[in-house]
Amino acid sequence: MWDWSLEPTASLYHTANALEPLHVQFDYLKNTVSVINDYYKSFSNYTVMAQVYDINSRKVFEKSAKINLPSDGVINDVFPICFPEDISQIHFIKLRLTDERGREVSSNFYWRSNDKYEGSKTLTGPAASGFEDLSKLKQAKVKLTYKVREDNNNYFVDITLRNTSGQIAFFNQLQFLNSKMSPIRPSFYTDNFFSLTPGEKKTVTIETAKKKLGEGVILVLKGWNI
Repeated sequence: MWDWSLEPTASLYHTANALEPLHVQFDYLKNTVSVINDYYKSFSNYTVMAQVYDINSRKVFEKSAKINLPSDGVINDVFPICFPEDISQIHFIKLRLTDERGREVSSNFYWRSNDKYEGSKTLTGPAASGFEDLSKLKQAKVKLTYKVREDNNNYFVDITLRNTSGQIAFFNQLQFLNSKMSPIRPSFYTDNFFSLTPGEKKTVTIETAKKKLGEGVILVLKGWNI
């Protein structure tokens, strides 16, 4: 999850998302949406929503459902996702779980191909192959603003990102760099390696020890198609 230089990799954020106590997820084999609750209390009147986008970032499916989550339990197969027969070879799934007040408590983002699953001993299937067309993603535009705060020992950058384009901004990475364009290590990001659907807004905080900072600090956003 971190490389030898203390740079966090995408695996860290994938694992943190997968292990969140309230978690909405997609099943690649059954094409269904499920919700997991690891808290020892129940939650009522929550909403699950799924959206599907094609390679041109056009929304081709959307569905939502109200659920009541049991304590320390799972609601399997809340509903199926129905992919159009003419959907592009690569497409994207955005899942959201909101509470009774409409506040988002979990989200997930997937990329899926039309490749058929041929068994566990192969490298085929919608999660493992057929992603060459990602190179055809049109350019997206992400607006970034930030505020800085600090305490006695640490420096914080609170970042707000918004996808202002009509295209999915795919697999974005924030980096906190020094004047030599090298990552300031260790820095702790609340999230990274994320994708943004058209119009989506996201906040990320970066924390670094003051003793690690020098002159000319730089904030960089990199992505597949930005």
